Amino acid sequence: MKYILALLVLVAVLGAQNLLVNGDFEQDLSNGWLIDSSGLYITIDRGTTYEPDPDYEFHGEKGSGSGYIRVNQIVDISSTDNFNFFIKTKLYAYDNNADTLTFAGAAVIIGYRNSSGVLLGETRICQFTAPCPWQNTTTCHLIIASDSLWHNYAFSLNSELANLPGVNPANVKKIEVAFYDTTSHTC
Repeated sequence: MKYILALLVLVAVLGAQNLLVNGDFEQDLSNGWLIDSSGLYITIDRGTTYEPDPDYEFHGEKGSGSGYIRVNQIVDISSTDNFNFFIKTKLYAYDNNADTLTFAGAAVIIGYRNSSGVLLGETRICQFTAPCPWQNTTTCHLIIASDSLWHNYAFSLNSELANLPGVNPANVKKIEVAFYDTTSHTC
């Protein structure tokens, strides 16, 4: 049996102005979040047992076979100045398939969009297996999770946008927060 797993568990997302609706997942995911998925063996839920605290966390998992899950929200921002991003997350990507074209990847994606909603670039806090095609570019910055334990990630948007020379911070008028999990399985 071939097995591929990418696991994404998230606690809370906060901005300088707490712009996300239900960013702490204390309400049902239908409140504030858009959900999209493809493929089989998909888990998208929330619960209080994923991290040792009493509040809710989001859990997304794409099991074996090709496909993805994407849970996202887009919010308007007035400026990237004084805007801070924080998340506590546990990312896990695993692939025990010997096929060299098979991979798994899990990411928190912060997308930078213009006033029309066009994606200008993104930051991915991620973990993935080879040969996942994700890489740093002028419009994509990867922050690789060192392991599958819980970690806090925090940065100001302006400091993070310095890692994306292809994105003009003055053009960023919307922020998308997406939880993305994917597997590619060729056999």
